[in-house]
Amino acid sequence: MSPQPLISANSKRVARNTILLYIRMLVMMLVGLYTSRVILNALGQDDFGTYGAVGGVVAMFSILTGAIAGAISRFLTFELGKKTDSRLNAVFSTSVAVQLGMSLLVLVIAEIVGVWFLNAKMSIPDGRLAAANWVLQCSVFAFLTNMLSAPYNAAIIAHEKMDAFAYISLAEAFMTLGVAFITRYTASDKLIVYSVLMLAVALIVRLMYGVYAGRNFPECRFRPRLVDGRIVKEVASYAGWTFIGNGFFVLNSHGINILMNLFFGVQVNAARDVAYKFENAVNKFINNFMTALTPQITKAYAADSKEYLYELVCKGSKYSFFLVYFFALPIILEAPKLMELWLVNVPAYAVVFVRISMISLLFMSAGDSYLKAINASGQVARYQKIVLLAAVWVFPLTYLAYKSGMQPQISYVIVTIVNMAVVTARVLLTHKLVGLPLKKVWTDVAARILLVALAASVLPVVLFLCQPASLARTLEVLAASMVSMALASYFFGTTAGERAAVNGIIKKVFRR
Repeated sequence: MSPQPLISANSKRVARNTILLYIRMLVMMLVGLYTSRVILNALGQDDFGTYGAVGGVVAMFSILTGAIAGAISRFLTFELGKKTDSRLNAVFSTSVAVQLGMSLLVLVIAEIVGVWFLNAKMSIPDGRLAAANWVLQCSVFAFLTNMLSAPYNAAIIAHEKMDAFAYISLAEAFMTLGVAFITRYTASDKLIVYSVLMLAVALIVRLMYGVYAGRNFPECRFRPRLVDGRIVKEVASYAGWTFIGNGFFVLNSHGINILMNLFFGVQVNAARDVAYKFENAVNKFINNFMTALTPQITKAYAADSKEYLYELVCKGSKYSFFLVYFFALPIILEAPKLMELWLVNVPAYAVVFVRISMISLLFMSAGDSYLKAINASGQVARYQKIVLLAAVWVFPLTYLAYKSGMQPQISYVIVTIVNMAVVTARVLLTHKLVGLPLKKVWTDVAARILLVALAASVLPVVLFLCQPASLARTLEVLAASMVSMALASYFFGTTAGERAAVNGIIKKVFRR
């Protein structure tokens, strides 16, 4: 692929889709943070922690479904990149059939293992076990509903129709906000009402995705006769190794949530859930950027456009880190005050959880684009074997640490160390599998990341250290962090060509 005009057109498409997704994300982040505040106040720490802990049990089943959803997205995008329209409907129909089968499996396991574990093993506050069972059942069916949406979501993203994706996501965010207010003012059991209404939101969103994809993409019609055993094998082979890797990451995330419940109770679960909200809000900046970039990475690999692929991967790594650091720096410095402004009652350990999770997220953000390149190649087995060697230690080490009496935050430290190893593995494997030059990774990514991180930190850290805690200091640190990061990214993080493009955009805005 090579012509510059085509690359320019693709870059404009990525930029447009990224802007759409950022508008979506900013609105969703504000709505989501406010929704969390309303829900925490409405439910109280015990019920809020119970919802997070029980939901974590259900979310562990994503090890069975996340890998399949990723495989569906990869194969649909790959066929679009290859321009093999004849296989698109077969891939879609096979994907729907696979998801139907997986949903039945998840339902059986959840109703047997999940119900037993909740009622026999979990630490639930007195008198709340019945409500917790409602949470479990609603969470299971909401999870299954989202599973069945995966092929339709994948088709929308593969076609790069991010406007529709953004509008439906915004509708979901505002429906969730409505659920929060209904829960706050209901006279019935608030935890049960919240769980049932969240299931209703999942059903409505599933219908919206299905209707849009069915009307706009000819391949999004489920035709049982087109279900292809060979495609099932390809998807299963790709998803099988991803399943193993995802399994350990889900175990490390939701499994640790359960360990916290067993060792420390639901109030620490509430702190972890609050920290997750912060982490998830920042992580959405990368996810939106990577959602816009991933189809181009996959299509570039399918079209054998190596130089364009390398540019996409390196820019994706660099800009993902910049986006996270833009928010992570002030959050790390001013987490106590930010939480005090956000929540009425800040759970114990929430501040330290947030700070360490931001550091961990910085490392993972720089590695996302390398993983997308590995996934595009379809050669996920080698990557997952290496990830397995690193990730397998997180859960047992956390258990041993808690058993020996260490504090809850030790799990975040262990996860951060493992994430550093995983990102290193991603870079090395991208070099081996798709030929990405390591020298390019150092000069175009690592060196610029280090320089920007150091330059952007100076002023905010000085302001933080030289003043007592106050709202004024928090505002100063926030402003200094954002301005320093913007300037450092422009002068030290971009190439001459990228700065010229930014200057062109600025001139065009001023002319208008």
